[in-house]
Amino acid sequence: MHISICVTSDLHGRLDRFEQITKQMKQLNPDLIIDNGDFLQGSLTTYYYDWVQPRPHPMIAIANKTGYDVAIFGNHEFNYPVDSIQEMRNECNFPWIAGNIGDFAPPYIIKQVKGLKVAIVGVVTHFTPLWDEQQHTKSLTFTNAFSSASYWVQYVKEIEQADVVILSYHGGFTRDPETDSLYAADTGENEANQMLEIPGVDIFITGHQHLEICTVINGIPVIQPGANGRCFGYIEYQLDKNKEHNVQLHYIENKPELFPQEVSDWLAQPIGYTTEDFTYKGLLSAQLSNIPYVDLLHEIQLSTTGADLSVVELFYHETGGFTGTITNQDVLNNYSRSNMLKVLRLTGADIRAVLEKCAAIFAVNKHGEIDYSLNVYPNTVQPYLYNFWGGLDYKLSIDEPVGQRVTKLVFQGQPVTATMTFNVAMNSYHATGAEFPMFQHKPVVFASQDILPEII
Repeated sequence: MHISICVTSDLHGRLDRFEQITKQMKQLNPDLIIDNGDFLQGSLTTYYYDWVQPRPHPMIAIANKTGYDVAIFGNHEFNYPVDSIQEMRNECNFPWIAGNIGDFAPPYIIKQVKGLKVAIVGVVTHFTPLWDEQQHTKSLTFTNAFSSASYWVQYVKEIEQADVVILSYHGGFTRDPETDSLYAADTGENEANQMLEIPGVDIFITGHQHLEICTVINGIPVIQPGANGRCFGYIEYQLDKNKEHNVQLHYIENKPELFPQEVSDWLAQPIGYTTEDFTYKGLLSAQLSNIPYVDLLHEIQLSTTGADLSVVELFYHETGGFTGTITNQDVLNNYSRSNMLKVLRLTGADIRAVLEKCAAIFAVNKHGEIDYSLNVYPNTVQPYLYNFWGGLDYKLSIDEPVGQRVTKLVFQGQPVTATMTFNVAMNSYHATGAEFPMFQHKPVVFASQDILPEII
C-alpha cells in the first residue's frame, strides 16, 4: 500500500508552465497535491495582474480546478500587503498554512487518505521579515522555523495520532543532504539539514533555494522541485517498510515564457526608442568594464533622486539592455521586480566594505584571467553579489587578498575617507541589507512612490 503526492514549489507565477504541470499531475492521479510557497510573485504575467490590470491571478483558478489540498506560505507571498494576502486566501479553495507565524495561519492540516490520517505541517524560513521592503510583515511574528517544525511534528504525532507526517518547509539546505558539501554560509536562513533529524517526519518537502533535489535520506523521501515551473515532484510513499519509496522529478519542456493574449498585447506595446546601442552580452564581461546600459541606469536613479551616488545590479542576466524600439517587455526583461527606489545615507567606511564584498566574487584563474571565485561562500559561486557604483572612481585589484582589494576610492577628485557621508540611491531590496548588512538601519532620505520598472 502507498500514498502518492505531487509537489510544486517556487512557481513564481509561471502560468504557462503551471498549465502543463497540472495536466501531467492529473495523469498521475495523486492522493495529495501540495504547493510549497512562492506561488504567484515573480513573472511578467504576475506583473501585469499586480500592476497593470489588478485582478485574481489565473493560476489560482487553475489550482482550484486541479484540486490542490494545501499551500505553504513562502517568503515572496509577503511581497504583498496582509490584506492582499487575505484576498488571495479567500480566492483559493484550499488552505494556506505556516506553523511559525503565530495565529496568522494554521500550522497543519489533517487529510484522510486511504483510511490513513495524514498530517501536513508547514513552516516558512523565519528570515522572511529581513527581505520585507515595504514592512508588510510588521504586524506578524515569525518564530524559528526549526523549533516550530519540531513542535508541530510532535504535536500531530502525539495529539492528532497521525499515521503519516509530511513536513513542508519553504526553506532549504545549508549542506547537500547526500554529500554534506556546503551550499552557503550557515546563517540560519535554511534549516532543512536540522529538520531531517526531527523524529516523526515521514516525508520532507523543501524549496526556496530553487534547487532540484530528489532523494531518500534515512528512509525519508526528500524533494525540492526547482523553480519557475521547470519541474514538479512526485512521491510514492510505501507504507510497507520492506519496499522502497518512489521519488521523482517530472520536467516540463523548457520554452520561453508564454502569456495570455491580454498580457502579450500589453508587453508588445512600444513606449520609446533609442538610437544608441545599450545592449550587453555576458555578465562577467559587463562586471569587468563600464557598459552604457549600467551608466543609463545610474543616470535614471541619480536624476530621479538627486543622490550623490547610485548602486545598480544586473541580477542573473547574461544579456540585456535596450536597442531600437523599446517595449514594456523590454523594460521588464531587464527589471521585472517591483522594488521601490530608496536613498540611504552611508559613510565612506560603509561603501568600502560593500565594494570589498563585491570584489570577493572574483579570482584569477589558472589561465591568468579574472573569473568567479569561491571566496564569498565555499563551493558556491555568487556572481549576483556584485554591484555597480555610479559617481565613484574606484579600482578593485583582484590579485590582492580578499578584504584588501579596494585600492582606489575617489569622489569628485578627492579620496573617500571613512567618515565622509553620501546619499546613495539603490533599490529597496538592497536597502533592507539582506545581502549587504552594512545597509541595515541606515537613515532613509528618499523613497519613491513608484516602482523601478515604472521609473525606468
